[in-house]
Amino acid sequence: MAAPGNNTILLRGESGTGKEVIARAIHYLSARKNAPFIKVNCAALTENLLESELFGHEKGAFTGALQQRKGRFEQAHGGTLFLDEIGEISPAFQVKLLRVLQEHEFERVGGNTTIKVDVRLICATNRNLEVAVSQGEFRSDLYFRINVISIFLPHLRERREDIPLLIENILSRFNHENNTKIKMTPDALHVLTNCQWPGNVRELENCVARFSTLSHSDVIQRSDIPCQMNNCLSSSLSKYQHQHIIIPINSTVDLQKQASAIDDNAYNQQATERERLMNAMEKSGWVQAKAARLLNLTPRQIGYALKKHHLEIKKF
Repeated sequence: MAAPGNNTILLRGESGTGKEVIARAIHYLSARKNAPFIKVNCAALTENLLESELFGHEKGAFTGALQQRKGRFEQAHGGTLFLDEIGEISPAFQVKLLRVLQEHEFERVGGNTTIKVDVRLICATNRNLEVAVSQGEFRSDLYFRINVISIFLPHLRERREDIPLLIENILSRFNHENNTKIKMTPDALHVLTNCQWPGNVRELENCVARFSTLSHSDVIQRSDIPCQMNNCLSSSLSKYQHQHIIIPINSTVDLQKQASAIDDNAYNQQATERERLMNAMEKSGWVQAKAARLLNLTPRQIGYALKKHHLEIKKF
C-alpha cells in the first residue's frame, strides 16, 4: 500500500528486523523501480563526512577533495534514498537535512550552485523518536517531515510462525552457495522456533550459517543447536532487549501500562525460563533477593517472574 506513492516512509523496529529489505521492496514495488536505490548508514559517518556523503563536494572544498564528487542525493535522483539509522544524526545536521526535504534542493560542500533533486526518501531507526523529540535530541519539525507513513517491523519473537519459512530460505541459499544438502529435523526446528532471538532475522541467519558450517552431517539435530550446549552467547542479551523496544505513543496508554509491556517482553523468553527460575529459588533457599542476584535481576523483576509463572514462595 505504501510503495506506489512518493510519500516519505519511516521504518521502525529493532536492529536486525529487516528494515533495509523492506526499503528495497518498497523501491522495487514503486514507479521508481528502474531508477537508483541508494543506501546511507547515518550512524557510520561523522557529521562532516555525512554532509559530504549526502550532498557531495566541490574540488578543493577541504583537504583531500581533489575533484568534484556527487553526493548520494544526486546519485538517487529519480529514485529512492534510504537513510538508515536516521535517529543518530546530530542536531546541527538535522537542520541541513530538513532544508533538503522541504525545498528539494541543496548545495555541495564548498559550492554555491543550488542543485534540485527528485528523490523519494525512506528512513529507518531503532530509536524511540518520540522520546528523542521530547528530550530535545531530535527536531520535532524533522520528525514530522519524515514520519509521513510509519511502518513498524515486529521483532522475530513476535512472529515465530515466520521462523520455519525464514530457516527454509536461509538453508536453501546456504546449500546453493556451498554445494551442500543440509536439512533440519523437526525437533531442531522446534528449538529454533522457541528461541528469543534478540538479534532478530540477522541473528537467525548467522546462527543457521554457523551450525550448518560446523555440522558433521547433512542433517541438523537438536543437539547441534548451540543453545543446547550453552554456547549461545547472544542469549544473555535477551534480558536487556526491553531497553530498546519501540512502543508507539498512544494517548490512551499510560506509562505504567507501557512499563508493564516492557517487563512482559523481557520475560517472554525460552521455554526453560520457569526451570531456571525454579533452580535459582532452590539454590537460594527460596530467598528472593539471593535468587535475583543469581539471575542478575532486580527484586521487583524476580517478584514479577514468580507471579507470572505462578510459583508460590516456600516458607521454612
